[in-house]
Amino acid sequence: MLTSFSNDLSHTNVVYGYKNYTELEIGNLNILFSVPHDGSLRPVEIPNRENDLNGNLKNDKNTRKFTKFIRNNLEILFSKKYGVRMIPFVLYNNLHRIKMDPNRDLENCCHNKNHDGFTAYNDYHSMIDLYFQKNFIFSNNFDQGLILDIHGNSHEEQWVELGYLLKKSDLENDILSNSFCTSINSIYSKSFLSLEEIIRGENVSLGSLIENKSTIKVVPSPGCKSPKEGSYYSGGFITERHGSFYDISKRLNTIQIELPLWMRTDKYIELSAKHIATAIFDFYQLHSLNSLKI
Repeated sequence: MLTSFSNDLSHTNVVYGYKNYTELEIGNLNILFSVPHDGSLRPVEIPNRENDLNGNLKNDKNTRKFTKFIRNNLEILFSKKYGVRMIPFVLYNNLHRIKMDPNRDLENCCHNKNHDGFTAYNDYHSMIDLYFQKNFIFSNNFDQGLILDIHGNSHEEQWVELGYLLKKSDLENDILSNSFCTSINSIYSKSFLSLEEIIRGENVSLGSLIENKSTIKVVPSPGCKSPKEGSYYSGGFITERHGSFYDISKRLNTIQIELPLWMRTDKYIELSAKHIATAIFDFYQLHSLNSLKI
């Protein structure tokens, strides 16, 4: 059961799902952060997941903390730009990944479709559908919305991996075909830029904006167009389920952001989150994501 909320943003408004297993911080900006893999709750009534399609049952350490830093920095950037308080939505899975994983399909999200785990799973995705897409994007007539699905990896390349549902073989092309389907089809459908420019272009792609003025390696980006033989996550179920891969009329674009472990350490987390927030802010402005549907 989802609780109600007020429109007063003088403090953070929070919607909780069943038994507080899911948590949505309500915003007033058409950006939503998804944090599926940094919950701590391990209720005994939800059996442990015994296996995973990709062998991942551990949490993505500090992705919740990292996202909070991004959120705070974006609030500052948008407030300076527009003179009013603007904050993104943030959605958390409070269950440990070994109990329930919202980045899996119905058959693999929890052990034998356990009632509590299954209910929490449905709450997670329903919060995006109801509170963000229907009650905010559609109700306020936004032309588009942006969902950033935050993850962590321990790959030896130590790079940021941006997932648009493009396969490694797709990224091996020197120029991305405009016929490729991605999780940001809505942005591409309304842009004068080519898909290559949006995904890997200098000073316009998210990868380029993260790389700029830093030593951070990003794939895909102008500096690293393809992972080649390196480790790379191209985007998971959340990216596929909620983006515009299949249907641009949804008006939602999703990007999976995989953060290397070093960026999530106490030494670098605040500075790294500030840099990522600035890149997201610039990406938002460059692609006119604040426009309303005419």
